[in-house]
Amino acid sequence: MSIQSEQILDEAIAWHLGLEEAGAEDWQHFVEWLEADPRHQEVYDRLTLEEAALAETQAPTPRLPMVRKRPIHRNWVRYGGWAGGALAAAAAAWLAVMPAVMGDSHYLIQTKPGEQRTVTLADGSVVALNGGTTLRLDRKDPRSAELSGGEAFFTVVHHADRPFEVKSGDVVLRDIGTRFAVSRIGGAMDVKVAEGSVQFQPHGARVTLTKGMMLSYNDASAHATVAQIAAENVAGWTRGELDFTGTPMAVAAAELSRTIGAPIQVAAEMADKPFTGTLHVKPASAKTIAKFAELNGATAFRDGPGWRIAPQSERVR
Repeated sequence: MSIQSEQILDEAIAWHLGLEEAGAEDWQHFVEWLEADPRHQEVYDRLTLEEAALAETQAPTPRLPMVRKRPIHRNWVRYGGWAGGALAAAAAAWLAVMPAVMGDSHYLIQTKPGEQRTVTLADGSVVALNGGTTLRLDRKDPRSAELSGGEAFFTVVHHADRPFEVKSGDVVLRDIGTRFAVSRIGGAMDVKVAEGSVQFQPHGARVTLTKGMMLSYNDASAHATVAQIAAENVAGWTRGELDFTGTPMAVAAAELSRTIGAPIQVAAEMADKPFTGTLHVKPASAKTIAKFAELNGATAFRDGPGWRIAPQSERVR
């Protein structure tokens, strides 16, 4: 592993230890550090995921106080307590895979549920990520992206000789210079075109989608359906609203959940019920979830850390 790679890991650990008690200025420095190099975000995300997985098997130990916001090389090895437990183990696990990851030109951009983020690529194209999204990009090829989950809205700069490609599952989309959204929930994917045109599976059975068209694809059945939509409503979450037309309630709830960051479960008997309507999600609040339920003739109530939407009769039982 290079000295630079080790330094990035050191800095990620120090930031992770200190953010719990960080002030506004510290958070500003942290954001600047994340944005300074795509590898910073990638290493920090991997470290926290490793720690969370390992922490589930370990007894809780005390947190340490705020560390310096400008980390020094290898300063994490002298931390005790939590850093000597799950975090140290996470660092060790990350050290084992870091050389291969850091040597690769690919990197991940991830958002938490309820978080939106915008990324500008080297070619000038812009990608807006909705909450709960994972997008894989390539430093060596800014004309490609891979969406493994969540939703992203692409505004692509036109290059006649280099079309932009998005992969999701086994599906490939080729854009010729347009604006379109791609969403994935498990084995289901939707593509909605706001402007221009997109080719679905350009290397196989090709389907061309134009402005105001939506394609839904199921991985298991390899079945695709195409429908007309209002182009102006594509990626409405970027403007603070979600528009649905005949969308199954379970799918609409999943989109609402990732947009506002609140877990929402729909009762099984209502999961496939089609929903048509507009929900305002800025500012996000319990009223948004209640409105969604009301528009479907249902009720919304707290269920553990999240919400459950069910027929009125279930609430009174």
